[in-house]
Amino acid sequence: MRNFIQFLVKYHIFLFFLGLQVLCFWMIYKNNSFHEASFVNSSNRLIGTIYKWKGNVTEYIELQRENDELSAENEELRNRLKSNFVNVNDHFVMINDTLRERKYRSKSAQVVNSSINKQLNYLTINKGRVEGLKPEMGVVNKRGLVGVVKDVSEHFSTVLPIINLKFTASAELQRTGNFGLLRWDGRDFRYAYLNDVPRHADVHIGDTIITRGSSAIYPRGISVGIVSDVEAKEGTNFHKIRIELFNDFSKIRYVYVVENLLKEEQLEIEATTEEDGQ
Repeated sequence: MRNFIQFLVKYHIFLFFLGLQVLCFWMIYKNNSFHEASFVNSSNRLIGTIYKWKGNVTEYIELQRENDELSAENEELRNRLKSNFVNVNDHFVMINDTLRERKYRSKSAQVVNSSINKQLNYLTINKGRVEGLKPEMGVVNKRGLVGVVKDVSEHFSTVLPIINLKFTASAELQRTGNFGLLRWDGRDFRYAYLNDVPRHADVHIGDTIITRGSSAIYPRGISVGIVSDVEAKEGTNFHKIRIELFNDFSKIRYVYVVENLLKEEQLEIEATTEEDGQ
């Protein structure tokens, strides 16, 4: 108590001044409608701004949750596609897919890092070994082909995209079925090239390019892009076909990792045939 009294004695002038200031502000507020309205308006603006920030944060969190839910729903629908199954027996009526065997299974993932300005570009996705991912699984999205899984950790994976000099895939002209090797030349991330298509093939600007499905990585028919330019490759019997890619790699956020459930069987029979051929 004595300390409190000493404090009051020591700072009585300051405390008296502070009390007068509070009293003045109170009297101005109570007796002047303009200042009262200004105070109320300022308070309302502050509260409104706080609520707006809160709403924006809540909306962002909800949007992220809705995106995740939508991605999961798309994954489920993609896994039901007819192209993911192969016939077991064509002589019987199919009921509830019991006469079809699943060939492909998809897992949704989010791109957490990527590059487009290098010659060896990569994507990083937020799914890994825990979710069943393995190297050499195909990666696609709603627009078409993205790339192939390169390395896998417990919770993340890196993806070798089309726009990487080491990437190759077998692709074909949807209209004619002529196929070649899809590669990137290391320049513009918007374009790739389809090589080894013979000159006699009928190629038109605007033709759609799709995956051939011969590598046991991708299903056949995944969109790649459209022919934007075609010319005879000098000194060869092949076309030089430039493809405008459907995917804009500068803004890919969500992908699907595709697993071929019959991959080992396909590779095994192909290896056996190659050995017999030798």
